[in-house]
Amino acid sequence: MSEYYIGIMCGTSLDSLDISLVRFKNRNLSVRSFHTYLFTTSLKRKIIKSKDLKKVSISTQNDISKFISECIVKTIRKNKLSQSDIHGIGYPGITLNHDPKRKTSTYMGDPNIIKSSLNIPLVADFRQCDIKSGGEGAPLTGYFHGFLNKKLSKKISFLNLGGFANISIHKAGKVISYDTGPANYLIDNWCKRKFQKDFDKNGNLAKKGEIDYQLLRRMTSDSFFKKNHPKSTGFEKFNIKWLERQVRLTGYKISNRDILTTLTYFTITTVAQELNKDSLREKKIYIYGGGVNNQMIIDGILSSIKHRRVNKMNFGITEKNLEATAFAWLTYKRIKGQKIFSSTITGKRSPNLLGNIY
Repeated sequence: MSEYYIGIMCGTSLDSLDISLVRFKNRNLSVRSFHTYLFTTSLKRKIIKSKDLKKVSISTQNDISKFISECIVKTIRKNKLSQSDIHGIGYPGITLNHDPKRKTSTYMGDPNIIKSSLNIPLVADFRQCDIKSGGEGAPLTGYFHGFLNKKLSKKISFLNLGGFANISIHKAGKVISYDTGPANYLIDNWCKRKFQKDFDKNGNLAKKGEIDYQLLRRMTSDSFFKKNHPKSTGFEKFNIKWLERQVRLTGYKISNRDILTTLTYFTITTVAQELNKDSLREKKIYIYGGGVNNQMIIDGILSSIKHRRVNKMNFGITEKNLEATAFAWLTYKRIKGQKIFSSTITGKRSPNLLGNIY
């Protein structure tokens, strides 16, 4: 008998709220549908302001929660299902502050408010539960990558190019997963501030600039890149203030376009150096996330690694819906009471049930 689960995802770029409706049957899954919902301009501004302040007002929390509930209802109706057909909803939250060193990870969107208008179990606090078990709380999609590798006839590695990049590679016969650093976050923010563009389409702006190698060396020398797995990061560390400090410390003026070009190669360099640690003999990689639309980044990474790109994934999974689908799978695991055992993903010390049920 088929069971339906919903997975929700919203990345640091805040380009949309992504929702995957996933069907599970005999422990197999398939994506039935995928929908994206754009934030209103006013709600997006409120979210960005909350991130900057590192706190969220009650009114903003209510607005976000109401928007999420409405999107869930729309998804169910679009698929001509009823709420009773959905066995669980997975909501990881819109990150407000992630600091695994201090064992905290907070998010926007109140599970209790979201759940109040839905007669469906809702699973949240994924990161928090992972941190309590000794993990970094991210990247949680690594658990799903491990599941996919067991289901697929071939072993592949994964690269997620969101606001930040994370990878799942193979070492000593195991899948390990961790953040490699910024992907689109600094590039997008620099484009908005200096070029009045939300992002650099295909890297067209960056192609016109030059790499400033002193700035590139300074950025890649950050202590984060010297850390071993497991590790995670975010906008709390790599932000505009961090970038401006790196530029200032060069001691000379760099054009805005050259900074953008250097940021693009910063992403290429830090991602490629980690992917080259992959021990698979036949190296294959599936790339997903918003960064797949920046051809300059994709070409730069692929020319620096030995992997062959896998262009199509099984089970109805696409470059756009993989993350939301991962949280539908994590929700399925939690509702069924199945513990997550791998310690090579986030570094957690003991098997645990990932997420709290509301």
